[in-house]
Amino acid sequence: MVVQTAVTPGRTRRLLFKIPYGSLRRRSVERMTEGRRCQVHLLDDRKLELLVQPKLLAKELLDLVASHFNLKEKEYFGIAFTDETGHLNWLQLDRRVLEHDFPKKSGPVVLYFCVRFYIESISYLKDNATIELFFLNAKSCIYKELIEVDSEVVFELAAYILQEAKGDFSSNEVVRNELKKLPALPTPALKEHPSLAYCEDRVIEHYKKLNGQTRGQAIVNYMSIVESLPTYGVHYYAVKDKQGIPWWLGLSYKGIFQYDYHDKVKPRKVSVYFSIKAWACYACYSLI
Repeated sequence: MVVQTAVTPGRTRRLLFKIPYGSLRRRSVERMTEGRRCQVHLLDDRKLELLVQPKLLAKELLDLVASHFNLKEKEYFGIAFTDETGHLNWLQLDRRVLEHDFPKKSGPVVLYFCVRFYIESISYLKDNATIELFFLNAKSCIYKELIEVDSEVVFELAAYILQEAKGDFSSNEVVRNELKKLPALPTPALKEHPSLAYCEDRVIEHYKKLNGQTRGQAIVNYMSIVESLPTYGVHYYAVKDKQGIPWWLGLSYKGIFQYDYHDKVKPRKVSVYFSIKAWACYACYSLI
C-alpha cells in the first residue's frame, strides 16, 4: 500500500493512505476501518497524525517518520509510548505496531520519536541530520528534567540554544523575550534563584561570549557539555528488589547501573546480573 503525505496548516502533518484500484479496492476500504489513529510527536515539535493499519510493522513506521528528516542513520532512533508509570516502552521493529500493549485510553495512540541508542560523542555520527536530531533530543530531555543539570550549566546551555536559534547577541530585551519562547530554562533551575530576571541575566552573560559562533559550532559546543553530564544517555526505570525497596535501573551505552532512588548520579552497582533476573518481568517489558 502506498503512503502519501499531505501538509496541513500549523505544525501537524496528516498522513493519508492511498487506496489501490482494481479487484482489491473493496477489501482495502474495509481494512481502512480496522486501523487505529496514532499521533507521533517529533523532536522538532511537529506531530504526525496517522491511521495505522493492522499489518503495519514498527520498522515501516520508523522508516516513514525518518523520511521526514531525510534521516539515514536510523539505527540510533526509535518510537516509543509511555505507560501508566511514565516509563518509555519502545516499539519492537519486527512486530506490528498495533500488537503492542498501549495504554487503554480513548483517542489516538500517542507515540514519541526520539533517540533510543546513545553514543559517547556526536563526533561518531556521519550525517548532519543525525547530529541535529541528537541536539534536539538533548534539549528536550533537559527541559523536561530527564537529565540532571546544575543551574549554572543550564544558563550556559541556554546561551548556546540562543546562539543556535538566533545568532549573535543583539539586546537584553530581545534575549528576555526569546527565553520566554524557547525551551531553554527548566523549572528546577528557575526555582534555585531569587528571580527570573537573575536567571536571564546569567544567560545573557554567557550569550555575549558566543558572538561569532556559527549555528553548527553552537550545536557541537552544546553537545560537548551535555555529553559530559553523568545522567545523559541513560534510560532510567523505577524498579523494586525482592524486599520491596525502590531503586533506579539505568541502561546506557556504558552498561547497566543500579542507583539509589534519590540519587541518579552515582550508581551503587554496575552491570548487576541479579537485578536483571529479579526485575525481568518488569524491566525487560519496559525496555522492549
